[in-house]
Amino acid sequence: MSKDDRTVVNPGEVIRPYVDLDIVKKFVKCLYDLDVVDGKELNSYDDRNYHVIVSEETTNEHIRHVCVHGYVLKVLNSLDSRHEDYVEAQNDMILHVAEKGIPTPRPVKNVTGKLMSLESFPCDKKLCQNQDLRCVVRLLEYLPGRILLGVPYTMSLLSQIGHLTGRLDNALADFQHPAHTRHRRIWNLSELPDIQKFIYCIKDDHRSNLIQEVLDSFRCDVTNNYDLLKTGTLHADVNDYNVLVSEHPTNGLYDVIGILDFGDSVYSCYVFEIAIIMCYAILGSDVIDPIDAGGHTLAGYLLEFSLGREDLKVLKQCVCARFAQSLVMGAYSAENDPENAEYVLSTAQKGWTTLKSLWDMPKRDLYDRWDQICREQYGIDTDFGINL
Repeated sequence: MSKDDRTVVNPGEVIRPYVDLDIVKKFVKCLYDLDVVDGKELNSYDDRNYHVIVSEETTNEHIRHVCVHGYVLKVLNSLDSRHEDYVEAQNDMILHVAEKGIPTPRPVKNVTGKLMSLESFPCDKKLCQNQDLRCVVRLLEYLPGRILLGVPYTMSLLSQIGHLTGRLDNALADFQHPAHTRHRRIWNLSELPDIQKFIYCIKDDHRSNLIQEVLDSFRCDVTNNYDLLKTGTLHADVNDYNVLVSEHPTNGLYDVIGILDFGDSVYSCYVFEIAIIMCYAILGSDVIDPIDAGGHTLAGYLLEFSLGREDLKVLKQCVCARFAQSLVMGAYSAENDPENAEYVLSTAQKGWTTLKSLWDMPKRDLYDRWDQICREQYGIDTDFGINL
């Protein structure tokens, strides 16, 4: 594969651009004819995202009404920016699900009528010198709310998260774009075996051995059985940074109101979709038992979108695979971009102990807990492929 065709980052490769507020103001003005009056950077692994508030005036004929909540300027990393067809697929996907009633920020056309453009940005100043990166730039309407991270994970909220994810997959059942079938990203669970080359960042032998066990099991039980799993176009990154919630004014509880960031979307196995959000539900649950948190999320999903025996049979491996992926890539990203370490290591704070506990739990006991929640509290019959 040539350098230009490659879609998976190599160890040590710098792909994240340097972007400050002055650069943001310049591009928002020249590309969209909007004047930034305030801006704040949002968290991201490899990209740069800024929430900007703009003045009400514009001569951009493609913007009928300036969004009062502002916009998000998204500067894609230089590796993914080589594949503009994949960015086009994301834009089409967003517009498709938005038309079907899924609340998500819509992309905005620039002054030339395009939904994206390719621009030059400096490399992160602390990582390299005198090197420009070519990056795709997009502007999306800002959807107000707060991210899921840090709010109490009640049973209702968890089932809502699963429900929205199932609705999303239903909305995408009739959507396909050729770029989704050929584009590979290190964050796609189908690429899990590729994290083998990043394990060197895990310095603790017990932890690296745990990751190796998860990898070996995934290869044996999941990778070797792809042809048995249900497939389609996925968001593939429904996590606590990409789910929007709002607080109920009377009781202080939270409801799910939207979903963000289709940057990891892919044509792949549906079990990966639910496994990813279950990983973050388990990790972030402080109100109810983490294992039960996974069960309520799964139940909400299955109320909207069905999975068969072969899919559910490998659910444990897939949930643990996402933990492994996040822990390894977080360690790698922190080593190569220390300035962003707090964000990229967010999973690690509880992730290692949670993964170890989940991995050591017998599959029969784990599936029995999830099956009981689905049957007794939601009336869902599940088939995990083992005798419970």
